[in-house]
Amino acid sequence: MRRLWFLKKLLELIPTREKYDRFIERFFGFIFAKLKLSFPTKAQLYSIIFRSDSPAGKQFDIYLLYAIGISAFIPILNSIPTLNTYLSIPFLVLEWLLTLAFTAEYLLRIYCAKNATRYILSFYGIVDALSIFPFYLAIIFPGLQSVAVIRILRVLRIFRILNMGGFMKEAYVMLMSIKRSLRKILIFMMFVFITAVILGSVMYTIEGDINPQLSSIPKGIYWAIVTLTTVGYGDISPLTDMGQIVASIVMILAYSIIAVPTGIISAEIIAADLKRKKLTDNDYNNDIKDVEPEDDKITTCPNCNLTITDKDAKYCKRCGSPLDR
Repeated sequence: MRRLWFLKKLLELIPTREKYDRFIERFFGFIFAKLKLSFPTKAQLYSIIFRSDSPAGKQFDIYLLYAIGISAFIPILNSIPTLNTYLSIPFLVLEWLLTLAFTAEYLLRIYCAKNATRYILSFYGIVDALSIFPFYLAIIFPGLQSVAVIRILRVLRIFRILNMGGFMKEAYVMLMSIKRSLRKILIFMMFVFITAVILGSVMYTIEGDINPQLSSIPKGIYWAIVTLTTVGYGDISPLTDMGQIVASIVMILAYSIIAVPTGIISAEIIAADLKRKKLTDNDYNNDIKDVEPEDDKITTCPNCNLTITDKDAKYCKRCGSPLDR
């Protein structure tokens, strides 16, 4: 019974959406009241935080990018001994202020999101969480503070802020090409690994008794991997004539091996690009954005080919060109 009571109390600590919304409204309402400002409604916050098609939303996102850039470079600059000696306290204060601001922004995003769970588990939601949690964990585990540089990933929001949706088509082609090539690349990597094991064993057989740098098969495999990838550290080199002949063959072989994954991905990119050209702009946009037409008044921008789903729109929200209705 005592365990059930403890479990019940523990579940009560998990806030429901209503409790969370009430906490946010009271907490930020108090802060806004102290600043002599009125706390915006959920719809207003959503428009400002999640959308960039309004002056307030775009200004918010631009300031957010500035803050992300500054916070991402603080751990980098703080790792320089000279700067750390003289500016460690200003860096710490600035890091605290930015982290608190990002925490408030994350809480407000959850508060005004139409589907909070979907946002939390989305790519941007996970990145937003990772951008603030390492700093708090660094209080217990000091080494994690440098992980805060992951905040630079939030700069990806610039694609949405600057309406750079046209670049997403090329990114989609590249992503699909890599996905379709994944099996071929994995098979190729397996072949390279097996080749490295064989060549490392051969080199150990030839030079194991003579060369102390190749005194075991794992060291021979390491040499083969370094040579096949054309890295060429030079920390291990063959001494015998036969070993040098084998090394020369491996070096020549490496050039042909490097070209294989490039050719695989290039072929998939060409195939995906040909497929895209066969599709109409609307079909391609639907394939990427999963747009479902709601009525017959959906149109396409004559300038940038953006699919417009707002039946009342008179201008394209990406390039501003007038729409033919």
